[in-house]
Amino acid sequence: MAEEKKPEITESTATQFVLVKDKSGKEFVCPINALKDASKLSEEERKKCIENVEGAIEG
Repeated sequence: MAEEKKPEITESTATQFVLVKDKSGKEFVCPINALKDASKLSEEERKKCIENVEGAIEG
């Protein structure tokens, strides 16, 4: 199975993403249009989220 490429966050696209925190305190950066009730997410939808800001920023 090919690894899914995570979206690159740049200054021009940063406003299209939102930082959210789950109940355990883990932070995610997700596309705004991917947000919905967490209990209704499929496994495929969860893959569209980035686990943390540091993982999304290329230095």
